[in-house]
Amino acid sequence: MATQQQFIDFLSEIEPSPTTKSDCISAHSNLRAKLEKHETYKDIHVNTYLSGSYARNTALRPRQTNGTLRRPDVDIIVVTNHKHFDQPSDVIGTLRKAVKSLGYTEVAANRRSICVSLGSVEMDVVPVIPSPWETGGWLIADKSEERWLVTNPRGHNQWASAVNKKANGNFIPLVKLVKWWRRENLPHLKRPKGFILETLVAKHMDFKETSYEELFAKFLEGIRDEYMWTVQSGYVPHLEDPSVSGNNVFSRVKPEEFKRFYDLAEAHATLVRRAQRETDTDKALTLWQRVFGDRFRKPVQKASMLRPAVAASAGIGLAFPAVAIVPPNKPAGFA
Repeated sequence: MATQQQFIDFLSEIEPSPTTKSDCISAHSNLRAKLEKHETYKDIHVNTYLSGSYARNTALRPRQTNGTLRRPDVDIIVVTNHKHFDQPSDVIGTLRKAVKSLGYTEVAANRRSICVSLGSVEMDVVPVIPSPWETGGWLIADKSEERWLVTNPRGHNQWASAVNKKANGNFIPLVKLVKWWRRENLPHLKRPKGFILETLVAKHMDFKETSYEELFAKFLEGIRDEYMWTVQSGYVPHLEDPSVSGNNVFSRVKPEEFKRFYDLAEAHATLVRRAQRETDTDKALTLWQRVFGDRFRKPVQKASMLRPAVAASAGIGLAFPAVAIVPPNKPAGFA
């Protein structure tokens, strides 16, 4: 079996580095501040906030592909005063033109956002509008379908915070374990990932459990037991979006994608229990490294490392400012 300290150390190991966090803060703060003051776009701009894994404290250290470190992704929501009858392609095009005029050279238009690429960070900038039909609702522009779709990124942020509180701070660490496990073992699988994994963790985690080892083992068993018939029938699950009523977070996941994910969860549910029963420390470590990779190591017996590791495992240190600011040379809250 593995110790709680091994998981604490592992969570610290897969956390984005202080340099990565600093780069992300500087990049998104500068872009948001400049966009707010843009000569023409300021008349469209209402406010901005962060979304995605960095906003929800579930981001991992950037992955390496063929020896090259990939840039971290930061999601920025731009609340605009566009109207629902405006063409989504025009809305995205207007945002892209404004950002390019600020001096950003690599700015690509995606289906529902623009992607701003810098040397160390990529930012997905997403324009939204308040829904004219639903109080508190939001719409996102889809230029491929030329229509507005229901969304609620701020609701997702609030939901994740509430779930983590309900789980006594254990939801975010478990999400990170699951995301890393999925990345390590299915690096080329397009879906499920990201927010889909977060909703799966929220549905299948044991909210009373405190052992990270046992939390992860029970999560895999929950996937195995819940979706066996679904996979055998060639379907994908229906899992309600926690912030958009009627929306299935699995809507874009293909049956073959979910089957690969399920097969891994089924196999590793058995492997994890085997690792837990193993009394030989080295043999247990070998089994856990089959699950999480080489970054899962023997416990580091250094008391001075415990407190920062615990903070990292709970997601502390990933929260970004809620409003756009021009950061100082050394961002507050990071070493």
